Amino acid sequence: MLIGVGLFAAAITFATNWLALIPWRRVRDQHWTKRARLHFPVRVAAASSLWTVPAALTMSCLLVWPDESPHWALLVLAAAIGTVAGNIPMDREVFPRISLRDLLRQIAVTCLIRFLMWFVLLAAATSMPQQFNLEALLIAVAVLVACIFWNRNGWVYLGRKLGLFQPPPERLQKIVQETAARMNVGYSELWLMRISVAQAFAMPDSRVLLFSERLLELLSDKEIAAVCAHELAHLTEPRRHYFQRYVIWLLFLPWVLFKPIVHACGVLGFFMLLLTTVCVPVVYRRISLKLEARADELAHQNEAEEGSYARALLRLHEDSLLPAVMAKSRTAHPHLYDRLLAAGLTPDFPRPTPAAAMAWPGIVWSAALGMSAMFLVLRLTQQQ
Repeated sequence: MLIGVGLFAAAITFATNWLALIPWRRVRDQHWTKRARLHFPVRVAAASSLWTVPAALTMSCLLVWPDESPHWALLVLAAAIGTVAGNIPMDREVFPRISLRDLLRQIAVTCLIRFLMWFVLLAAATSMPQQFNLEALLIAVAVLVACIFWNRNGWVYLGRKLGLFQPPPERLQKIVQETAARMNVGYSELWLMRISVAQAFAMPDSRVLLFSERLLELLSDKEIAAVCAHELAHLTEPRRHYFQRYVIWLLFLPWVLFKPIVHACGVLGFFMLLLTTVCVPVVYRRISLKLEARADELAHQNEAEEGSYARALLRLHEDSLLPAVMAKSRTAHPHLYDRLLAAGLTPDFPRPTPAAAMAWPGIVWSAALGMSAMFLVLRLTQQQ
């Protein structure tokens, strides 16, 4: 059964991605904003499939074959591997510049980092007792401590051990040091990410800065300095604003208490958890938009050359096929078009139509997950 689940996950993921990419193929020779607008929803669906497909298939197997099914962890692992494999052809088609070797290395390392925490959460949820007691409290506290450690430095530490993060080259060190000195902002660590996507991150809790290899290949020194100013601006956020970002944890942490909540409240408890999952992203986006707009303003004020930050944003979005105008439900950052105008650059293209939030495969699998979870809740409540 495990091989069958893995093969089915790979086949259905590949097939739905291929079909969803048909509109993108029709405009692949047109302006990058059109290509980005049609590709991004498919990318979002593919990313969501990494957890919706394994979860839906695992629950379905447990519902249909409760006695014959292997352990849930093995089912999740088999389906997850299949889903990851099914997404590879899409990445190869959309970004042919990335060699297969580099792509496989990045996928292996990033998925290991991502799935490790997911399995911790799943293991905690299944280990929970059906009543709210001391054991439930200890498990919940242990998960919270693990999340804090993971968020502060755990995933970076693991990434260093796996070769995802390496010491920065002298060029990057010099740019970051000069920018930090000009802004009078300190940082604790600087790392180079071995990925083929142009990205930069700041971790305010541990004051760590991360820049990807692709970003260094793509941008000039002044453009990198402008991006660095944006990330350093995040390190100057007031603590009250920084802690507001932790609201995103409410997206998944309450599900650790799935068993005692359903045992105590029945189907109503399930819908309470579901409502939390739906509402939290809305609150988080409002917080993120405010903080990202603040970081953009400071980056624009501290750019070494007029227009360097706007040019950097434009290059990053084009290279990664990120839409110039996002769907309202995906606006954790301000729209690129508005960011360019705010940074003093008038784009040489008209304001694009907003990209869709998610392609149809993501909606289908989310619905399948919701239905399988609902049937599982009904079975658990009937057994009480």
